[in-house]
Amino acid sequence: MSKVIGFLGSPRKNSNTNKLVNKVLEGAKSAGAEVIVYNLNEEGIKGCQGCYYCRAHEGCSNNDKLQSMYPALKEADGIAAGFPIFFHNIGGQSKQWIDRMFPMINGDFSPRYPGKKVVTAYAQGNPDEDMFKNAIEANDQIFKAFGWDVIESLLSYGSNDPQSEIPQVLLDRAYEAGKALVS
Repeated sequence: MSKVIGFLGSPRKNSNTNKLVNKVLEGAKSAGAEVIVYNLNEEGIKGCQGCYYCRAHEGCSNNDKLQSMYPALKEADGIAAGFPIFFHNIGGQSKQWIDRMFPMINGDFSPRYPGKKVVTAYAQGNPDEDMFKNAIEANDQIFKAFGWDVIESLLSYGSNDPQSEIPQVLLDRAYEAGKALVS
């Protein structure tokens, strides 16, 4: 059975970012995947300490709620990760998680667990679709450094109102991307 891990990066539980990731995970489940979800806004998640424990070991020295993600990522076939865009970059919870992904590369910066498929999801309030394109591309490059294939990068834009609706065509793309994580 395929395993897909979802990372919810928005501090708002019902945000467009999290809605997109959940739709990706729904697609993955429909294709038979086992799904694990991490909410990156939960209390008790620490940032990277820069201790380099992960250079000599698998995983991280932080014994917190993300500790279980390292063996899960090693076994996963696919990852769905959501990032709200705040002030021209990904939000703090997401950035903290990205920093905690340092164990995904070896000491020589080669990928530790290559071959994963990734779907990224972003939401921004600005109605200009290209306004934060550089931040999105830079973030997606991090996954490529892990040796992972970003098969879809989704963007909900103009969603400044927390109650805004995601266009159905984008939700459909998210669902299909989730199925593609499994195939």
